[in-house]
Amino acid sequence: MTFHGRPRATRDVMSHVHESPNVMLIPLYVLAAGALCAGFLFKGWFIGHEEATFWGTAIYRSTTNNVIDAMEHLPAYVSYSPSVAMLIGVWLAWLFYIRRPDLPVTLAEMNEPAYKFLLNKWYFDEIYDFFLVRPAMWLGRFLWKKGDGWLIDGFGPDGVSARVIDITARVVRLQSGYVYHYAFAMLIGVAALITWYMLGGVH
Repeated sequence: MTFHGRPRATRDVMSHVHESPNVMLIPLYVLAAGALCAGFLFKGWFIGHEEATFWGTAIYRSTTNNVIDAMEHLPAYVSYSPSVAMLIGVWLAWLFYIRRPDLPVTLAEMNEPAYKFLLNKWYFDEIYDFFLVRPAMWLGRFLWKKGDGWLIDGFGPDGVSARVIDITARVVRLQSGYVYHYAFAMLIGVAALITWYMLGGVH
């Protein structure tokens, strides 16, 4: 679909498409050569005669552990199976997306449950969201609302400041600015002192 399919971009975008300059292509050539040839060049170090020196103690070895040696004597079908799978994949990609682009749609309609199951990545994201993400978000929201908001802030700084504001608002109401209000409050205070004195508050 990248190299042989029809472009899905607009004509304006396609008019600006061009090959990358050599400053970008040369490093890609080097990386491609390494990807193709590194296995052949360094096979002796990875799984050959030098592998013990290369891996050192990174791989556990014992008299009964013959995994590395067994890798040297794999059956031919195991060695060639990745290449065969690659060729089959190339052929299927050519058939589905170049020769018969209608086949993927037909197969999806014929196997809709399997198609949706694979399209949604085995519904792994939905399962992960249901069992992990949502409970974690619920717990975080609970700790935020009840633990931090209601308990810590409610009985801590927010609660204290709210009570102070409430008390000061009530006290402010006493400051009416009228002299007779203040005189009345003084008379009540004097009456309270006299009552306390007469009841034996001062000996």
